[in-house]
Amino acid sequence: MLPDLWRYRDLVAGLVATELKVKYRGSALGFLWSLLSPLALIVIYTVAFRYIARIQIDRFSLFLVSGILPWAFFASSATSSTQSLMVNASLLKKVYFPRAIVPASTVLFQFVQLVLALTVFLPFVFAIRGGVPWSMALYPAVLTLQVVFVLGVALALSVLTVAFRDLRHLTEVGLTMLFWLTPIVYPLSMVPDALRPLFALNPMTAFVSAYQDIAYWGRAPAAGGFAAMAAWAATSLAAGWLVFRWRAPSLVEDL
Repeated sequence: MLPDLWRYRDLVAGLVATELKVKYRGSALGFLWSLLSPLALIVIYTVAFRYIARIQIDRFSLFLVSGILPWAFFASSATSSTQSLMVNASLLKKVYFPRAIVPASTVLFQFVQLVLALTVFLPFVFAIRGGVPWSMALYPAVLTLQVVFVLGVALALSVLTVAFRDLRHLTEVGLTMLFWLTPIVYPLSMVPDALRPLFALNPMTAFVSAYQDIAYWGRAPAAGGFAAMAAWAATSLAAGWLVFRWRAPSLVEDL
């Protein structure tokens, strides 16, 4: 798939640019909407969990940002991928190119949104923290593993939703449930020992915990954490690619 993405890089760039134009066409604030959405979540959750639920975590906004931005990237990519092939149905029926480029471009579009948010929020938060921890050097490695993981999820969801349209709605419900089973607004240490195995089955637990280690705690994730993220990324990409290849021959007919 990687050689295809490079060979058709102009098409990938065009699809991403089109999504950006369509999303912000006629909008007075334009790209600022990419920042207002996570900002609203940060403010709401900070008030709800820091001052109402009174979760005792120092610099709660930093803790929240370190997990909620990567989560938003995952959730937005998963949701958008369920419609990516159907939205581009006319293009897929007229022109031949590797079909996996469509969900891959959707993930890349969401990645651009994440990078934009990170460039604005992290400097502000680190100003509150009083500096950038050395562990931030590991951030690109974790982000790369998450992109691979998200790409696998997007490949599977994009092609399966074409055949099973209800999967789009099931994805939205599943993401809501998964959010609360991910230690984003509370630390993993608050989870009872009896429920830890359930959280271990959630791939986003490994990624969010790693981001929190790096950005909030200022330490390197445990070796087991990196192993878990690598395993989830490899499994997701392999499974997503196999599912996509399985459904690809009937894709145009299903559309």
